[in-house]
Amino acid sequence: MEDYLTYPDNAKVWIYQSNKHFDEDEIAYLNVQLDDFIASWESHGSMLKATFKIVHDLFVVIFVDEEGDRMCGTAQDNSIKLMKRLEGELEVSFLDRMVQSYRKGEQVEVVKMNDFSTLLEQNEINEDTIVYNNMVTSKIDFDNNWEVPLKDSWHKQFLSLVKY
Repeated sequence: MEDYLTYPDNAKVWIYQSNKHFDEDEIAYLNVQLDDFIASWESHGSMLKATFKIVHDLFVVIFVDEEGDRMCGTAQDNSIKLMKRLEGELEVSFLDRMVQSYRKGEQVEVVKMNDFSTLLEQNEINEDTIVYNNMVTSKIDFDNNWEVPLKDSWHKQFLSLVKY
């Protein structure tokens, strides 16, 4: 069973999307680095109840159950520092919000945001294509609004840019 499933619906979520899929060695490395980080991750002098999940060999999703005590800014900053360090070590980008993804069959494709309009015009994707809303911030949103049809996401703005 995945640890995050036991977390409350209001648990905090951060989604870091890579600009490329990870291979087995990179996933193993990420697991070790994230395990080590979470094992010592503190806020206000107390250990955070946190876990993570690597999804589709592309997304690092971190969950934090704040248990009534809000996470301090330093703890949040430390997670960003970790992701920046991992960017350099793995030669990927985790913090580029212009990198987006969509599902194509069983695969998840990575594209630059500007390419959505072109993909729509070429009928590579449509309003029913599953896209990833990496801006969700809670477990309930992750469970219900992370993988959604383009027409139900913030990506729908690209539909109005396309001339069919």
